[in-house]
Amino acid sequence: MLVNADCFIMHFRWIFVLCFSFPRYSVATSKCYGLNGAPAQNIGKALIAGANANAWQNTQDLTRLNGHAVAKTLEHVIEANAGNKFIAYNNIPPDIPKVKTKSNSKGVLMMNPGDLDEASWIVHTIPGFPKALTGYVFPPAEIQKGHLFICLTIKESEIDAIAMALRIATPLIYHNDIPDDPARPNLKKLVNGESRLTPPLTVTRQISTEAAPGLTVTIYSKGEKSKYVYAASREKFVKRDGPTAHLMKSQTKEPAMAVCIDDATIFGHFNLIAPAQNTGKALIAEAAGAWQDTAAVTGANGHSFAKALEHVIAPDNTNKFIVYNNIPPDIPKVKTKSNSKGVLMMNPNAADDASWIVHTVPGFPKALRGYVFPPAEIQKGHLFICFTIKESEIDAIAMALRFATPLIYHNDIPDAQINSRPNLKKLVNGESRLTPPLTVTRQITTAAAAGLKVTIYSKGEKSKYEIYRRVLVKKLKTSIKVWTTRDKILKSDCRILDINIKLVTSPIAVDNQAISFESDASQWLISEPGNKFCVIDKPYHKSQTKEPAMAVCIDDATIFEHSQQQKKLLNDLIG
Repeated sequence: MLVNADCFIMHFRWIFVLCFSFPRYSVATSKCYGLNGAPAQNIGKALIAGANANAWQNTQDLTRLNGHAVAKTLEHVIEANAGNKFIAYNNIPPDIPKVKTKSNSKGVLMMNPGDLDEASWIVHTIPGFPKALTGYVFPPAEIQKGHLFICLTIKESEIDAIAMALRIATPLIYHNDIPDDPARPNLKKLVNGESRLTPPLTVTRQISTEAAPGLTVTIYSKGEKSKYVYAASREKFVKRDGPTAHLMKSQTKEPAMAVCIDDATIFGHFNLIAPAQNTGKALIAEAAGAWQDTAAVTGANGHSFAKALEHVIAPDNTNKFIVYNNIPPDIPKVKTKSNSKGVLMMNPNAADDASWIVHTVPGFPKALRGYVFPPAEIQKGHLFICFTIKESEIDAIAMALRFATPLIYHNDIPDAQINSRPNLKKLVNGESRLTPPLTVTRQITTAAAAGLKVTIYSKGEKSKYEIYRRVLVKKLKTSIKVWTTRDKILKSDCRILDINIKLVTSPIAVDNQAISFESDASQWLISEPGNKFCVIDKPYHKSQTKEPAMAVCIDDATIFEHSQQQKKLLNDLIG
């Protein structure tokens, strides 16, 4: 981006912008850009260092991508650029409803991964902003409020000091594409969710902006276990991510961070798959008679994973989607009781195109950021099921997902499509179903003329039901053979005559490839008798009685036959 500012602050009540600019123009992607509300106004007030720093300047309309300070600074955050890689964090991340975090920090830390020494750090107060690599969208509801937006152009040598302070504040990171570098140990621990929970309970780090004479910025962080309250000297302008002591006592039990700028000019103004293999086994409806070997799933080379996700990993106007995963990519240690992973996508235009993917791969896929199969997951077995459906089935699926309370980390389905589907709307808004009924059953069919019958069973966390015995056995009305890890509490269950839960012991073979519990991330069962194959998002553990859970069951003789090929083996392995 064209650069002529090393720091700016924006405050939206007038949406105020403070910028510290220095007369240098160059092409850069990791630096602040200085450019020349009261609540309910679309414009802000900017203070730009070096560009008549003694006077406030009006900004252009902040809701539009029109070259103003916020949009220009974020131009390679909202769209991909090889010269800018970044971490974005926000306690209310965009399109991820009701994530639990004690942090209140919001910001972007970015750098040029090439040879140039370019970096910047943005600290702001805007929830749900910015949307990483998916365009500039200023949240309309936030125009009604006052906000601050501070941008500091720094040297890359300052990044690890900032990361150390952020570790104490435990921000919720919702995007990270900065390459690994052992020279930044605190940055690595930050993105891996390794917060500092042992003494010291607070940390202070000092950095300076890049241009001489360099603005001094001090970062104070406290951990949630410190029980400390923040107080600030009246001689400094302080942007806090936690509430002030006299307003809210709760922050004594939460992490918090303060970014302090000591500058008389500013202060004056504010006095105003198969384990260990890269290939998989595919069973495809048009050729359901035999397993097929896939190409290496680690590359986007036209195999079934990559082809099904081609318009999830890269933008396409004919495909909009929701992605959910209890371990979303590049968002460390998010707390959720769900274990569901999948993608629900549709064509927002006239064509009746939709599909639903159910899988077991953590941290996958990265929405609109290319195909990256997590290397660590090659060591494990996984399931990946893709259903081509009619769009009329979407709301039934959304109803079942509401009970499972999945963690949604990307949603770009247009409002018009969401608003016409009440359960989809409640799902993306985080309105889970917590009142009776405590379970729900929804049936859908695939789009082909002789559509495949698919039944979805979901239970809410307040049901206290164990999904295998209290839901699946009762609904299927047959015995089941279950492939899953198990704890030391739940055992095989033969209490109901002719309707039993039989646990398969490890290992087994899938198309002559050995697989064991230890190397398999999937949970599935087959009915006996019958043609049902179900994939479940929770293992056979007692803990899931207090958690949401979901099972997707396929009733099809051809698919079931492949499980039956191992029937004798399974009979021998029942534990």
